[in-house]
Amino acid sequence: MSSDAEMIMNDAVSLDASSALRRGDCVPLWSRVIAQNPKAVVLQIESASHVDPWLDVIEVWRSGMDGAAVQPAVLVQLTSGNVASLDAELMVRALDSGVDDLVVAKHGSPELVLRLVQAVRFRAMTQCLQATNRELAHLSCTDDLTGLLNMRSFKPQLAAANQHCGDGRYALAVVMMDIDFFKQVNDRNNHLVGSDVLRAVGHLLREWNSGDLAVSFSRAARYGGDEFVFCFSAESMQESFKAVDALRKVIAGQAFLTHGRVVHVTASFGISWAPAGLQMDSGRMLQSADAMLYRSKAEGRNCVSSIDLGNPVDFNHVGRTNLIDWNAGRDDDRISRVDQAKILKKVG
Repeated sequence: MSSDAEMIMNDAVSLDASSALRRGDCVPLWSRVIAQNPKAVVLQIESASHVDPWLDVIEVWRSGMDGAAVQPAVLVQLTSGNVASLDAELMVRALDSGVDDLVVAKHGSPELVLRLVQAVRFRAMTQCLQATNRELAHLSCTDDLTGLLNMRSFKPQLAAANQHCGDGRYALAVVMMDIDFFKQVNDRNNHLVGSDVLRAVGHLLREWNSGDLAVSFSRAARYGGDEFVFCFSAESMQESFKAVDALRKVIAGQAFLTHGRVVHVTASFGISWAPAGLQMDSGRMLQSADAMLYRSKAEGRNCVSSIDLGNPVDFNHVGRTNLIDWNAGRDDDRISRVDQAKILKKVG
């Protein structure tokens, strides 16, 4: 026996499964064994008729485990001398329940050792492959710099949220955000400083994203460059405005320490809000949020502009004053009047 096989055999736990079945303590015994974190468990069963109850235990246990958790290999050993062969249906049932192998063999036989070693190695390789796949899935949907979602993964989530909004489950706010004069951050410092600022802003968004918002969900992504997009459920346009304006104040009051320098930035925001039950295309939601972002820039930046898509919207007249709501860059909540020609030029 190789040293590797000997180590696996020493780490394996053998259970008198038939005796446990007769006592009626299969589940407690299994729980105690699993708590020891063994590499493998061998269920020694006298008769094929005792297998099914244990397969039920294994199936329930496997289904309740976190897919990322390290799980031991499980081998069912039929020890009865009068069991000459395995029924194909029983083997399929065993494998389907989460058992790694089922074998007719005496304890310590070369075949049992070989089957057990192969089961442990195969499970270890499978778990390694699953971990790699999870990491690849995470990398494929995440922006490397900020840790937020990328647009590839954000768009289907926005589409799903928009569908739920249309179905009447909740009202939806979609927000476009842009760091004000970000080019000057790079020009006055360097791109490493700029990258650190983007990373820090992404961290603030993630904290806001998982904070104390009274919402059904929230998602945030890096749109590109120094632009970000996020969506969340909000009962009213005023509620969405207050939530986003709180984020604006956090960013404006933050001192970003990087490479021995202190950097202050502000951000502009555009919100498109849709009431529950409104059927609205996701692209239209993003377009209206982007239009509101341009309005915030035209208003002097470091402010929030929002639009209620529950009211008729004509994007050819996006400068109409009746579409303009609260503006955090002002001293009051009065309706702000902007230059329509400038807005149309910005929106194109």
